Amino acid sequence: MLGGLTGLVTREIGGVVRRNVTVVVLYLLAGVLATAAVGYALDALHTLLTLHYGAIIASLSIAGGLLATALLALGIALYVKNRPRPDRRLAAAVAAAPIAASLVGSRKLGWRTALVGGVVLLGLILGRQFGQGDDAEK
Repeated sequence: MLGGLTGLVTREIGGVVRRNVTVVVLYLLAGVLATAAVGYALDALHTLLTLHYGAIIASLSIAGGLLATALLALGIALYVKNRPRPDRRLAAAVAAAPIAASLVGSRKLGWRTALVGGVVLLGLILGRQFGQGDDAEK
């Protein structure tokens, strides 16, 4: 009984891992191909600019464009990093509320009540830890 269940779980996990590895490899291949395409496009732009303005101006123009793009990406990254974060404690409490309500709503108040109390206590402790961690980052 247990051996069959273990085999089923192993096959399921193997299938999920195989599919995820295939997806990651395809993403990497797409990234390499996109990088090559951008490289060829920049080379074509350099050739076009060389015909009109000369080699030095063409190289400097492409370098300036790449620098401006890098600075724009850096500015966006800094904005996203310093943006105020939503309060995760409220979201965790809202997600756990239906579970706690269903456990408490039962007529039998034995181990379920203790479990709900433990979850609430753990939530308070973790909420305080996360709250102190957010203050320390600022």
